[in-house]
Amino acid sequence: MHRHQNIRDNLISKYSSLVDDEKKFANFINLPLKQSFRVNTLKEEKEIVLDKLKEYDPKIKTTEWNDNAHISELDNLGSSLEHFVGHIYIQELTSMIPPLVVKDLMKNISIIDCCAAPGSKTTQMAAMMENKGHIIANDARHVRLKSLRGNLDRLGVTNTSVTLRDFKSFPNTKADLYFVDAPCSSEGTIRKKNSVARNWREKDYIRFNKLQKGLLGKACEMAPSGSTVVYSTCTFSPDENEKVVSDILNKHDMKMKKINIKNLKSEPGITKWNNETYNSEVEKCMRVWPHHNDTDAFFIARMEKC
Repeated sequence: MHRHQNIRDNLISKYSSLVDDEKKFANFINLPLKQSFRVNTLKEEKEIVLDKLKEYDPKIKTTEWNDNAHISELDNLGSSLEHFVGHIYIQELTSMIPPLVVKDLMKNISIIDCCAAPGSKTTQMAAMMENKGHIIANDARHVRLKSLRGNLDRLGVTNTSVTLRDFKSFPNTKADLYFVDAPCSSEGTIRKKNSVARNWREKDYIRFNKLQKGLLGKACEMAPSGSTVVYSTCTFSPDENEKVVSDILNKHDMKMKKINIKNLKSEPGITKWNNETYNSEVEKCMRVWPHHNDTDAFFIARMEKC
């Protein structure tokens, strides 16, 4: 516990200069997250499932910014019948944000989810699409495909194909939407129990930055004109967020799109960090800090291929 607290303190010290309220940020970093979930509308109507769940927890609340993001006082929803039969999916609130920033596109389209396992966003998008269109859910690690396929089956997803490939060597494939929810240092998940198990060294950020640029760069290369690319991470680090997007914008013919979700408090991307200045367009990115909506931290960028 002492080691975990040291990690929290280090993150607070490192990133306090970026936030609007240092004390509030520090306070929320030290508060545990409540369990959150969404109803899988592919299998059952939302109101029916919520009514049933409220027999276990009458205090279930729905967020103001997503009418299918719910918070429970319980911490064992994974043992419920509703979870077992695929009526709900337990998911962090911030993890639900990336599909929402392209809600306007979620009709009969083609999507490549580049780093899909365990399938949180894949299954969310499938539900938003009502199992229409087509999703390619790709992951680079065979061991992670079991959870991905298990979640697709449990939730009744039928519009999705699963592939096993390092996305940087993925065959060029046209799609309307590319999702790059990239591997990262996961600093923003510090409020979750037993998360962020060690201190990060500078070379770790450099390693992730290289991996993330490779994944996002590949998506931007294969994306046809007019298609959309979404990049997201669950880390505070500008080296893994704005710096990655800035480098991609300077190399690829991409146009940033400003994103906003009604009733969700967020901040724009930052343009300076560690004596380095980024492409000014990164201000159109979205940063979600823990103390603004009582969530994890998240970073999202939406761009369009010119």
